[in-house]
Amino acid sequence: MKKTTTTVEDKVDPATEKLEKYFRQKMDKDGVVLTAGQLFQYSKLKKLGLSKQKIYAFLQRQSVVGQFLQARKTKEYQSMSVIRPGVYHIDFAEFRKEWAGSNKGCTGFLVAVENFTNKLFALPCRGKGTEQWLNAITAFVEKTRDIRTIFSDRDTVATSLSFRDRLREKYGFAWYFLKKGHKAFLAERYIGFLKTKLSQILEHKKQKRWIEFLAAICSEYNQSKIEGTSYRRQAVNRHNFSHFLSQLLKTSEPELTFNSFKAGPFQNREWNRRIFKYDLGDRVLLARRATWDDQSEKQKIFTKTSVEGGYGKRVFTVGGRQLRASKMHKSYVQVYSLSELGPSLHFYSNELKPAPLHF
Repeated sequence: MKKTTTTVEDKVDPATEKLEKYFRQKMDKDGVVLTAGQLFQYSKLKKLGLSKQKIYAFLQRQSVVGQFLQARKTKEYQSMSVIRPGVYHIDFAEFRKEWAGSNKGCTGFLVAVENFTNKLFALPCRGKGTEQWLNAITAFVEKTRDIRTIFSDRDTVATSLSFRDRLREKYGFAWYFLKKGHKAFLAERYIGFLKTKLSQILEHKKQKRWIEFLAAICSEYNQSKIEGTSYRRQAVNRHNFSHFLSQLLKTSEPELTFNSFKAGPFQNREWNRRIFKYDLGDRVLLARRATWDDQSEKQKIFTKTSVEGGYGKRVFTVGGRQLRASKMHKSYVQVYSLSELGPSLHFYSNELKPAPLHF
């Protein structure tokens, strides 16, 4: 591993040096990686005067500890810079695979959710095979009739150029697969909703056949009113979309809201320092769940974080940063790009952590 030059800022005080010596001694001799609480007790015993905050910061810089921290879940997702109807998030949900014999061989269902209205569509299918998905999406398109763009998580079907070309040529809309999962969160959210509703009705009916209930669940949901508006989900279309959006966002000029969906970075360095957690050039680790471009980490996405750690071992460099409006434009969210993965601003603050000094 390439060594970095120690600067004045990197030098640690005597108390921290003593703490680190004890920390490494316990690992080397006793095979124990001490916790923050244990180190704090040692600091009090030896009168080192180190606060819990300093001890937590010390631990995060240790490669054997920092890698195993768990990334917090994102609470506010950045908005998509799209102000028109017909933008759908889609995904495949596997459901009761062992009951396929009672459901015409279907092992799950396609889910499509409209970006603003959350209008919901679901169709049973037998798997993620190209023809299965094409048939399901064809039925979805024929029923919806007003699709502009599809976003989905990465999978073998969505990343097939020929598959997407077939859809573009036949229906005239674009399909974009994502480098990481955060923008398809809407589909994931409604997969949970549909699985819950299916499980509830199956428990009530005491049966295994679920394919007959999907359409009814979606229909009932699409007839419900969108909170804060006078519109039912199924009633919003391109002709009344602007009026619907003005009610949803509580403004008579919704276009102006979207024209200001991003801000920063700023010329004033002090502003940047106060607003953004990470500076340009900072060396960081990336949460495994957010790592789609690193093939070595992609294989470990579904492994236990207690075994592999919550963060990958590869060190990245912060290459860009910006504030993006949250989905409902109630706040701004910090997003970052990493130089090694390209300029797209995909990553949230809680998906990054400072790289340990010895990485």
